[in-house]
Amino acid sequence: MSDTSTAQSSPSGASFSLPPLYLAGALAIATAFAFFNGIENLFMRWGEQQELSHGYFLPVIAGWILWSRRDALKGSLGKPVALGLAGVAISALVLILSELTVTSLMIFQHLAMILLFSSLALALGGWKIFWLTLLPIGFMLFMVPPPYWFITILSQHFQLWSSQLGVWMIELLSIPVYLSGNIIDLGDYKLQVAEACSGLRYLFPFLSLGFLAAYLFHAPLWQRAIVFLSTIPITIVMNSFRIAVTGILVQRFGPEHAEGFIHMFEGWVVFLLCLALLFAVIALLSRLSGRKSMTDLLGLPDIKAQPAESAWSESRFTLHALISLVILVAAGAYVHFGTSNILRVPDRADLSGLPYELEGWRSEIQEVDADTLNVLGADDYVITNLQNPDGELFNLYIAYLNMQRHGHSWHSPRQCIPGGGWQIAEHDYATATLENGETFRYNRIIIENRGVRQLVYYWYDQRGRRLANEFVMKSFLILDAVKLRRTDGAMIRIMTPVGQDEFIGDADERLQGFLRTLDPMLDPYIPAADAPATQEFDPND
Repeated sequence: MSDTSTAQSSPSGASFSLPPLYLAGALAIATAFAFFNGIENLFMRWGEQQELSHGYFLPVIAGWILWSRRDALKGSLGKPVALGLAGVAISALVLILSELTVTSLMIFQHLAMILLFSSLALALGGWKIFWLTLLPIGFMLFMVPPPYWFITILSQHFQLWSSQLGVWMIELLSIPVYLSGNIIDLGDYKLQVAEACSGLRYLFPFLSLGFLAAYLFHAPLWQRAIVFLSTIPITIVMNSFRIAVTGILVQRFGPEHAEGFIHMFEGWVVFLLCLALLFAVIALLSRLSGRKSMTDLLGLPDIKAQPAESAWSESRFTLHALISLVILVAAGAYVHFGTSNILRVPDRADLSGLPYELEGWRSEIQEVDADTLNVLGADDYVITNLQNPDGELFNLYIAYLNMQRHGHSWHSPRQCIPGGGWQIAEHDYATATLENGETFRYNRIIIENRGVRQLVYYWYDQRGRRLANEFVMKSFLILDAVKLRRTDGAMIRIMTPVGQDEFIGDADERLQGFLRTLDPMLDPYIPAADAPATQEFDPND
């Protein structure tokens, strides 16, 4: 009796018997079972998107950090805390809700899984274990793929910044160059700064490396923060340098230098230069502080054991482990066998018939090739140039999706417009008033390309709602997935050219008139919230 009491009162001497090890193994299996879809999605995203391919290594690095703290963890075991069970329950609840929405926002499952890890540390090992494992578990946040729409928006901004800075670098060498949207015009050659060249392939892995470097840097917290945050401007500057070098090579030696091996080689060289600049930041900070050499400042921190005030209890560990096990198994069973992933899609008319409803208008329907159609990602679409009886010109584009899941969504016009050589001169939100008095907000954009201007309106028509903001649209998507079992909807974009001597207000009046003419015709093509749905789809098929 006295030996047992001594072992429990000294956390550093605590040793796991077979039952706790069995329970730990069972918890690992239950976690894999409950979060199987989320784990599968992680591997799918890491494999399909090059900017996320570093994700395979991050759990290994987190495990290495935990292993480096093994002695401190063993000596810091304390009384398991019941509050950790609340975290386990919240993780399970988020898991269930994410499955009920049957949307593409798998990020909720991924974040719930990381919350689960920290909650288990608290529930099974106490507060000291929780704090010692917080950083390595938190490091795994870098392995979580952002939602597709977030990557799209971020890519758009990085494309713009990298293009502008890259053109400035080319101009420093007195090379004639003109930037039109995301297209760099070198006279005989034109380079498009596509999504692949936005710099996200550097940014996401470089952020995780910057965090790791800050962790290994023996310096005050504010200097570590500088090291980590410096990865963002380094990425933008070096990606712009890469674009500038590509442009110079193309201008001097031909377009073959923008593709293939040389383009890939430039990418690897630039990534190594990013690493060199990161170490230069560390060296500068250490020099300014008058400390020793940089090599002595990098290394694993010396983490000491933090003996807990209350002794670790195997009985409490077992109780909390069993409760966590029941929660995870129940959540996993409900996710895999109790939820319905069937989405409902209402019957509707094909969009190709919409232009013919505009009596007296001339219509020129545009067809797109298979590659462009794949980028659009629409289940049904129409792109047409229109001319009304008064000779006024318009362009109409509507893309309809039966369901939104696993990245199956629209490309925002704010991303596609610069890719066509146009510059967004102005973007704001405006309010339309329909014939029946109903109002809704839409995106209003003025685009320019070498003196030519166009006025663009676009919005999302989603199950009876007209929405301008992508974030709000995604919020209602989750709500309707649960309530209506529907994630269908459309993106509508209308455009009109602005004459050289025309006021923007005149183009607004013209386009608003077209909007009011078009809106009553959309009901058969874009079903409302109460539309009967006779089709059902399993988004996992």
